[in-house]
This record gives sequence, C-alpha cells and structure tokens, in this order.
Amino acid sequence: MNRTLEKLQTEITFEARKGFPLLLSGAIVFLFFTFMPSVFSMDTVHLIWIFGLGAIFPFGILISKILDVNLFASSNPLGTLGGIVAAPQAFYIPVFIIVYMQIPEYLPFTIGLLGGSHFLPYMWIYKSRAYLFVTLGTCLFSLILGGFFVNQAFFLVPLAISIVYGVGVLLILKELKTNLA
Repeated sequence: MNRTLEKLQTEITFEARKGFPLLLSGAIVFLFFTFMPSVFSMDTVHLIWIFGLGAIFPFGILISKILDVNLFASSNPLGTLGGIVAAPQAFYIPVFIIVYMQIPEYLPFTIGLLGGSHFLPYMWIYKSRAYLFVTLGTCLFSLILGGFFVNQAFFLVPLAISIVYGVGVLLILKELKTNLA
C-alpha cells in the first residue's frame, strides 16, 4: 500500500506518541543531575554527566514499555528517519570527552547545546511545535546559563533542561489530545 507523507506522519504521531517517553526520561535524568553537585565532588559530577547521559535512552524505552508506546514504529519509514536523526548523537561523545578532559566546567554548555539541537528535526517528523520549544529552550538556556554562569552551570543548566523537557512533554500531550479530538 502506498501511503502519503501526511498519512505516515499521522501514523507515527499516534504510534510513537511523538516520542514523549524519551523526553520524559531526559527530564528525569537531568533533574537527577541537578542535585549531583550537592552530593558528590565535582570530579565525580563531571563523570556522572558523561556516563549518565547513556541512561536516557534505555530509561525512555522502559517508560515507553510501561506506557505501551511503540517508540520504534519500524513499519513506518519515518520511524527509521527518527532513528537516523538521533544516531549522530553518538558522534558527540568524543566531543564531550574532550571537553571533560580540557574544560569540564563547560560540559553543561556543550551537552545542552549539542543535545538540544538534535530535537529540531522531530518538529517536522511529528508536526510538533513542542519540539521547536524544546530545541530553542534547551539551546538558549544552555548557552546563557552554561556560558555566562559557569560557576553555577552544573546546577542551573540541568534544572533548566529538565523544566524545558517537562514542559515539552506537557505540550506534546496537549498536541496529542488536540489531534485525537
């Protein structure tokens, strides 16, 4: 059967629920990161940022299983596109490691900007303004808080990202409700 692009976008929107479980996972992980400086030394916090990011994807899959959301939507070519769009994040890891080795105080800035920018294509895939909000909010807060308030960045940036992701989840749920109506 030949499906139109609009039909594919509509199908993936409902099958994958616009990927909100991954965004919810990120909100929870970054909220966790917010409190790490009050518990661990900064050397440990830096490592938690590098390795802790790896928890977002599997935790998002767990959330999607609990909520019965098919994040992979493998029968839809846009599901494959979504995976391809997400995959380049793996190439950011060496950048994060170099920043960690050279100027670790800029990890929140770097991770926030690079991680936030990857959400922009999902605005088109899911026809979702929420992802534009997430991209701009994450990038702007990471730039401002991580670039100009470096001494507080390990608290301010993850808190801001967590809030932006959380609002993004609420916006996506509102979009889904509107689409169902």
